[in-house]
Amino acid sequence: MKKVTLLSGFCFFVFHVFAQTPFTITADNFPVYSTENYRSIQNPVGANLTPSPNGSWDFSSLQGGNATSNYFTEETDPFYLDAGVDVYIDNFKALNANVGYLLFDEYDFNENGVEDKGVYVNEQAYGLGAMTGNPADSMKFPFQGAIFPQGRKIIQFPATYQSAWHSASRRVINFTMKVAAAGLNNTPCQHIYTIFRSDSISGWGKMRIHTGEATSIEYNVLIHRVNQYAIDSFFIAGAPAPAAILAAFGIMQGQQTGFVNRYSVYREGFSRPLAIFQYGTNNFTTPTRAVFDTEDLTATTGVLAPNALYSTMLFPNPASTGQLTLQFMGNVPATSDYTVVDIQGKTVQQGTAVLENGALNLQLQEGLPNGNYVLSVLGDKKQTLLTETFVLARQ
Repeated sequence: MKKVTLLSGFCFFVFHVFAQTPFTITADNFPVYSTENYRSIQNPVGANLTPSPNGSWDFSSLQGGNATSNYFTEETDPFYLDAGVDVYIDNFKALNANVGYLLFDEYDFNENGVEDKGVYVNEQAYGLGAMTGNPADSMKFPFQGAIFPQGRKIIQFPATYQSAWHSASRRVINFTMKVAAAGLNNTPCQHIYTIFRSDSISGWGKMRIHTGEATSIEYNVLIHRVNQYAIDSFFIAGAPAPAAILAAFGIMQGQQTGFVNRYSVYREGFSRPLAIFQYGTNNFTTPTRAVFDTEDLTATTGVLAPNALYSTMLFPNPASTGQLTLQFMGNVPATSDYTVVDIQGKTVQQGTAVLENGALNLQLQEGLPNGNYVLSVLGDKKQTLLTETFVLARQ
């Protein structure tokens, strides 16, 4: 509910049209990651995001989707704390469809940006019998951790439209392999990979999503473009792994993995994206997955019926003279009746809603006492289109 006077309502529209500018992401308005809850939609049809300056994007029609979460945990290990690490998150490093291992990425938040600057690997083992035919064959990872000389730059402060940054981060993971046919008996091995990442703020403007119950307000957003991949190298007993062994596991020396082509949409004051559009390896042409925030969302003024492509603004609120204006923006709906209900649920005024130039002008009855009320507007089929709360405060 926007509490504005008629004059400030006019100023709102002037600002919206003439004075919108992109905001800037800094350490002060980009909090440390915590638990993030989203709803995800696989292969969303007709939902591609095309960044532009001063753009407008409405994805409020994408209401379905599965619940998904990212769980960031506060770091407590002194080894990482001494390096500035704040939180960590679990990850899976896939080498192909059948081979990979678990690790934890360590994130540092500082005045210059956010950096993935360390790794933690728990002791773990994987059987290789499905690939080698010998159930005794295995790949084992000892407990290990590291801080990288050069981390992966997630975001660089300050960031605003046309900001860009790049990073290349080399990581070394130790393990052993037991493959009888290749003469390997817990032989020391290394997976060395470099993550190459390019980032830019490629658009800004306003975006709507669905809150789960209604269309959200228009959020001021920045669109963060991410392109990332890794190049893998493998060593056995200190020497490059033979091609025959790599081929047996379906991997190659110098292979590219971990492709990320993604747009993350940020609103000011949140490190959790409002929306994420993932493109896999198809280079930003058709999204393979769309993800939308589910927390701290504000619906458009009024509770909208499903698929209502409009928003409203009620003013002045408080109403000091008894005169109210409900302004519709977007596709103005067909309306019929309205009711005004007090806080006890009693209907104190009702009538026919007449819209003029997209606005419902309502004069409250003279004898109505000051207090809190709810205005409901009905559609032509008598369904509730929206409800507004307001305060009557006659002088």
